[in-house]
This record gives sequence, structure tokens and C-alpha cells, in this order.
Amino acid sequence: MVKLFCAIVGVAGSAFEVDIDEGASVAALKKKIKEEKPNKIQCDADELQLFLAKKDKGDGAWLKSKDLLRMRKGEIPNEVESRYMNEELEDPTDKICSKF
Repeated sequence: MVKLFCAIVGVAGSAFEVDIDEGASVAALKKKIKEEKPNKIQCDADELQLFLAKKDKGDGAWLKSKDLLRMRKGEIPNEVESRYMNEELEDPTDKICSKF
């Protein structure tokens, strides 16, 4: 079981955590996220766009606390979008353990 921290980009105060088996698929993760926030997420689970909050280039660092705080306020700083939103989890058959 792994604990993933999620946030709905552009929605203030939307950070939450999801527990999911590391062998589960991306499709299962999307369903779990939708179940966790049914009132905030108005699309079908398979339409969710998920991104790793991790730099694609360089040291592979995860999202910094100060950037997360700005996102919690509903901001989407350009540097956050360009720095961290590079890898979309779009293949529903990918396993969680292969991505984290």
C-alpha cells in the first residue's frame, strides 16, 4: 500500500491523500481519486488528467513545499506548470509501482 498526495490544480484547499496498492493500475488510481472527491471532480474517472509532481529534467526533485502552498491557494504558477507537469499518467494499464 502506498500513500499518494493529490491536489486539484487551480482549486484552493484541494490537497488530499489516497491510499492505493502499489500494484494497482493508473485506471484504479483515477477511480480512487474520483471516489475520494466526488463533489469536486465533475468528470468521469477515466477523463482525469494525472501528473507526477516531479521534475522531468535534472535531479528529478519532487514538488517543493512553497510551490504546493501556492497551489493550495488556487494559483498555478507558470514555473510549476513547466517544471512539474511534464509526465502525464495517461496509460490506464500502467502500474503505480512503475511510476513512483
